[in-house]
Amino acid sequence: MTIDNLDSQKLALCPTYPEESWRRTNPESFFLPQNEVLNFQGNSAIEAGRNKFLPWKVSYRNPEQLIEKLNPLKSIVGDTAVSALENEIARMVYIEIGHGCADIYMSKEVKSIIEFSSSPFEVESIAPNSDIGFALASRLKASSPHEIVVKIESKGSETPFILVSNHSSPNFSQTYSSLKIVLSKSSQADFTLIEGGASFFIHRHSIILQENAKLNQLWIHNSNQENKSSVSLLERVVKLFDNAKFNDAQIMFPQGNVRVTSNIVFEGERSQAKSGVAVIATTGKFDYEPIQHHKVPNGNSNLNLKMILSGRAKSIFQGLVKIEKNAPKTFAFQNNKNLLLSKNARVDASPRLEILPNDVICKHGSATGELDSKQLYYMSTRGFSLQEARKLIVKSFAAESLNNLESESLISVLAENSLDIALSKLPKDI
Repeated sequence: MTIDNLDSQKLALCPTYPEESWRRTNPESFFLPQNEVLNFQGNSAIEAGRNKFLPWKVSYRNPEQLIEKLNPLKSIVGDTAVSALENEIARMVYIEIGHGCADIYMSKEVKSIIEFSSSPFEVESIAPNSDIGFALASRLKASSPHEIVVKIESKGSETPFILVSNHSSPNFSQTYSSLKIVLSKSSQADFTLIEGGASFFIHRHSIILQENAKLNQLWIHNSNQENKSSVSLLERVVKLFDNAKFNDAQIMFPQGNVRVTSNIVFEGERSQAKSGVAVIATTGKFDYEPIQHHKVPNGNSNLNLKMILSGRAKSIFQGLVKIEKNAPKTFAFQNNKNLLLSKNARVDASPRLEILPNDVICKHGSATGELDSKQLYYMSTRGFSLQEARKLIVKSFAAESLNNLESESLISVLAENSLDIALSKLPKDI
């Protein structure tokens, strides 16, 4: 598609014709009136557009403040997880992203080579062949012309831990950011991204795993409970090259109108991706589009998505497994299970397959239901009250999404504790 030249004083408009993956969510809600759109510094995007050189201010801060910076995260990941972070402070890099600034707090004991920069990025849609996605990407480019780039080359047996807090305490009504993580050949790292955001935000991050690289990621979205009318767009693209390995856990506690698009692209052979997702929604609308895009042979992808909904929450799942003609001998699995805790909660699930070669193994499915009365009865005969039984079943259901994480690893501790906090926000009488 073509849009107005980004050098003009106009922002991309929402395409008027529908797309399959946007039929259940109105894309116009993500396109603010042009004169209302701010940039990543809190200024008018149109006025600031006259200055094409708008990099992020990347600053190195005193590493002695690392532990102090971790304390505010207790409300998201809990005291136990923060203590675990403090115990492994020697391999930690903490990045705090705010309005126009990226502050770096890196332990002096980190041996790996980690470079930070602010660079222009290309406009591209996360979802393949999406004009709406391209228009939204061009708006992100207008509001945040540069992206924060983190390049990692691990040394020896060290696994650096990159912890990013993205607009956890915004000062403006809108936030925009683009972050890129590049993991060098044969390197390894742990990466946790905690997404905050304003009443309207567009956040994107991309991950590139070069040959034989291995990354464990935890992606947390914790919406502000006080702003139930917020509009949020979260996007992620992961590109895997030969023999790369990607382990992923996502914990989402959405409020308001939230759309998440995640595309894992297999660019190299024999690469692997395992993803587990837990969504806990008590209100609003959550639209999740995970994509597993296989371009080359011998790829292996696995997605396990669990959604728990209460109140009047509505959730949409429209997963896509896309296998190109040049990608035989691919294994791709996509599983979605949804648990409804109230009569007014709703789930709309549409798993999709686009497969061109014959020599592949693909499975996908979706199921939605309520708490099993037989399980509740069995637990009641073992001395559990009805409320205790319901809570244990819900927790066990959600915890299955974390099975791909290494037991007792730092990322696993963070994921388990942040999941407990998200579950605690469900109504007490579930």
